[in-house]
Amino acid sequence: MTFLRTDAQPVQPLADPNDGVVCFGAAEVAYAISLSEGIQKRQAISFLQVDDAFLTDQIIALGASSLLARGQLSIEGDVLRPRGGLRLLAAALRTAMRWTEIALVNEDGTTAAVYVSAPDLSIFLQPAAMSTWELVVKAPLVSDADMLMQMIESNAVRHPVGVTYFGTETATSPKNHLFVRASEDGTWDVADVENVDDRRHVDGVSTEVLRERLIEFAELPAL
Repeated sequence: MTFLRTDAQPVQPLADPNDGVVCFGAAEVAYAISLSEGIQKRQAISFLQVDDAFLTDQIIALGASSLLARGQLSIEGDVLRPRGGLRLLAAALRTAMRWTEIALVNEDGTTAAVYVSAPDLSIFLQPAAMSTWELVVKAPLVSDADMLMQMIESNAVRHPVGVTYFGTETATSPKNHLFVRASEDGTWDVADVENVDDRRHVDGVSTEVLRERLIEFAELPAL
């Protein structure tokens, strides 16, 4: 039997990583997680809500087979090399330093997502139908804080009474919470609390002040 190993060398992000959305099945995500180690692997399992019992050799092999068929993996000798969206997904999970839960709460319900931040790239993962995940890669010139601000503003435009929630943590810090809702006068109501029902909040926060708060909120720990 020939055993294949995966090239897990650090990957430099593309100048224009991805103009669209890449979808990955559950087994394919399991394969991507298997390329990580230590805290990065534990956090990926936690934030993507993957059951440890699901990460079996058989499931990971099924994921690799599917990725090969889709051209997201290639074989060079005895090495499996990630390509395309998988290349960026694996790199982000392997080098992540901050993990952020996202919930867009509005009159239609709650839309959940995960934002993974690494020194060289950040990715946005949203659960989709049939236990799949949709991947969007942050543009290199857009900061993590700007990406979060775009989510807040987009949700406010589509759902004026909606709330955007972020729950973020690093390997060395406890989880911080942030709820943001648009006010009628163009400012923002901001709550740095754990529960949306908590009445402690600051009203009338300007966009500039909120952006500064997001810069602090999304900052990566020193290497």
